[in-house]
Amino acid sequence: MIVLDTNFIFALKAKNDKNHARANEILENLFEEYRDIVMITSYFIISETLTLVVARFHGNIQCLKEYYKLFWGAENFFKIVDIENNEYQKIHHFLEKYCTQKRKLSFVDAVLIYLYKKYKARYIISFDRHFDSILNRLY
Repeated sequence: MIVLDTNFIFALKAKNDKNHARANEILENLFEEYRDIVMITSYFIISETLTLVVARFHGNIQCLKEYYKLFWGAENFFKIVDIENNEYQKIHHFLEKYCTQKRKLSFVDAVLIYLYKKYKARYIISFDRHFDSILNRLY
């Protein structure tokens, strides 16, 4: 199991993103090395990614359509998991546990930590260093 972060998903399609080439290289390597590996993310990440698409591409509808194909269309390669009401307390616990003055985590970051631990994931794919020493990160 691998958990996917916003910046990785965004970079897959955003050719002008500094991590675009690396994101696609990571994905290609994963498909070669782990043919049947399950990749997951949450609707929080989808929301964050689409918000980033609107902001970075100035509301370009064609860009939104490209990400739609990645999330729900022919290009989809990952599962989007729901968070149940009873899981929010656990997520908040991770936020309190790992958020410090030096490592400012968002609630969405805590969701990713929760999913990683819940599903006993092998990796998180993220370009954010604040996951280091908490999760095994591919970047």
